[in-house]
Amino acid sequence: MGDGSGLELTLEVNGERRQHANTSSMLRSVASLVAHASRFMTLERGDLLFTGTPAGVGPVRPGDRLLARIERVGSLSVVVEAES
Repeated sequence: MGDGSGLELTLEVNGERRQHANTSSMLRSVASLVAHASRFMTLERGDLLFTGTPAGVGPVRPGDRLLARIERVGSLSVVVEAES
């Protein structure tokens, strides 16, 4: 993965692409965000840092299937459930 620059980010909701961006468009580099967070907490392999979202954010509903991908890193698939 290198320093995390230039990676494509996508989010699909029920198979429809809602978000598409690149880490090179972030206000701060991945490396500087990791360095900053590391000052306050110990980061372990596999940890995720959520810092914001690209354009296209919108509501999701119970039953929606979300698929998030980061190029050369992996993907995460979840189904939204109603609050209990």
